[in-house]
Amino acid sequence: MAAFADHVLAQLHDPAAMTALLTGAPAATYPRLVRLVDEVYETEGVELDRITGATVLSVRPEHRLTAADRVALTWTQAQPSHLTADLRGLVERVGAEVWADLYVTVLLDVVAALDPGGVESAVTRAIDDVTSLADFRSRFRYLDLDDFLARRRISTVEQLRASAEYVLAEVRLRPAPPFDPADPANARTITLDVALAVLDDRDLVGGLRAARRLRAAGAAGPPGRADPTLGRPVRPFAVAVVLPATAPAGQPDDTAVDSLYASAGVLPLFASPP
Repeated sequence: MAAFADHVLAQLHDPAAMTALLTGAPAATYPRLVRLVDEVYETEGVELDRITGATVLSVRPEHRLTAADRVALTWTQAQPSHLTADLRGLVERVGAEVWADLYVTVLLDVVAALDPGGVESAVTRAIDDVTSLADFRSRFRYLDLDDFLARRRISTVEQLRASAEYVLAEVRLRPAPPFDPADPANARTITLDVALAVLDDRDLVGGLRAARRLRAAGAAGPPGRADPTLGRPVRPFAVAVVLPATAPAGQPDDTAVDSLYASAGVLPLFASPP
């Protein structure tokens, strides 16, 4: 009898079948898939409201992730002039490959609010009439005056005046418009990769360990693709684990498994291949 993993690979190498497993029953939103985005991108400056759809673009079965060691060196040159350089590189480990049972590229349809950024106004003016250190402090909204004075070895207002010419800048950022989730301008697409491990049984510990091996291999490899909406990734891919849909008696149900795997940033998928 063929193993569960063999049936899964035979079925899920088809992008349409893989899409159906990721999305499950048709729904208005797919909150579990937000986990994939959170594992690949930092969403600072972007508020992901919801995911409205997912389409798998490609599936590669048994995809090799080359393991590598990062090497960081510091080179200090004293003559003829002082120079410090930071050297970094990758050394591949021959014969130490890690394999993703399935490697998926998926397109996510999202609704997101973006911080438009930009400066609305900027005003600068010289500070040339300081009467005391307390007066100097009062000119700023955010200033650790004690640290500022200590680093410059200033203890009197006379030393402060003599140390430099100070300029106060007031910058007002452009406010974000009210977010309208129904506005088509807030509909975007995100493309990311997902590395999947397939287990023959619901071995939750084994699944988490397989996910960590995939993640470690990704951290030691090249960076992933940048996204027009979310920018540069913090990881090259997200990680998911495919488990049998039927839980043996006495084992945690799907909700408990999802909660456990969510704490590790891993997406569990429950498959019932023919």
